[in-house]
Amino acid sequence: MLSGETIRKLRENMKLHLSSSGGVTLIENIFIDQYMPKANGEFVKLYLYLLRCADTERELTLSSIADVFDHTEKDVKRALAYWEKLKLLKLQYDSKGTLSDIHFLNGFDPAGDDEASSVQHNESKGKNTLTRDRKKQLKEQQQIKQLIFVAEQYYSRPLTSAEQSDLLYFYDTLHFSEDLIEYLIEYCVSKGNTGTHYMEKVAQEWYNQGISTVAQAKKTTNLYNKNYFAIFHALGIKNRNPVPLEIEYMDRWLNQYGFSIEIIKEACARTIRQIHEPKFEYIDSILERWQKAGVKGLSDLKTLDLEHSERKNRTVSYTQKTITSNRFNNFPQREYNWTQLEQQLLNAQSRKEG
Repeated sequence: MLSGETIRKLRENMKLHLSSSGGVTLIENIFIDQYMPKANGEFVKLYLYLLRCADTERELTLSSIADVFDHTEKDVKRALAYWEKLKLLKLQYDSKGTLSDIHFLNGFDPAGDDEASSVQHNESKGKNTLTRDRKKQLKEQQQIKQLIFVAEQYYSRPLTSAEQSDLLYFYDTLHFSEDLIEYLIEYCVSKGNTGTHYMEKVAQEWYNQGISTVAQAKKTTNLYNKNYFAIFHALGIKNRNPVPLEIEYMDRWLNQYGFSIEIIKEACARTIRQIHEPKFEYIDSILERWQKAGVKGLSDLKTLDLEHSERKNRTVSYTQKTITSNRFNNFPQREYNWTQLEQQLLNAQSRKEG
């Protein structure tokens, strides 16, 4: 039988927000050109399905979406998180932490996240305005030839046409200098991630921050590295650099969740106390819960801990009350003097023998 809480969750519908409507489902070219080829096929299908449902009155829940694709709700959440990370979706949660609204970004919803919209707009504008003639003209320049050569040395292989287009985009649209582009390549290689999307993301972040020199970029990346190793120190991890998956987690905590290093270190300390190992998935579950609860600083954690302690005490008190009032304990409890009983037994045995 389903619990009342489970039934309530199944009945809670999410709302999809889309600015366009009509008898067709519109898909922007940027999605097909840049995002679809790199995404998991199941993620693409879910995105298209949400787009189709956006201008209908169809009831939608995590459970109903999972049923359509024969997935689990966890699979659906993973796909939604993927598109949110790429800033194509914006997920909103109610006060209980339940997913309530999904906004399409990247031109689908002009009223959406301004920062996300501007990032996607810059990417779209930059790559799509480079004509074939312009690309050919740029590739004939000596500095571009040198950049391609340097990148191939880092990659230990020839660049693909898409990777070459990225370099042209950084140079011609973002107006990065050759030195800055070379440092960008060096930085991404040092992180063990040379994927085009990761490099585009880093470049776009630098552009949005107004970074135009190698010195400025190094200052930013050193700050991130400082935070990485502060987290590692809190977990007792020494003598190695973070791997890409760990960096992804830490970037999420610092950037997506927006937590200070003090909050993250507190989550690390609680993880070690609880499970005695530096498990990033466990830390992420703690921070995700705090983020949904609206935690901003250590003082918020004290309030949250106090509320949890009060709930726990109420539960313990209720349990003890239930135990002491059960039928067995309703009988008067006898107390025995075992020394006296032993003496009575010996006296009775003496009378019998006499």
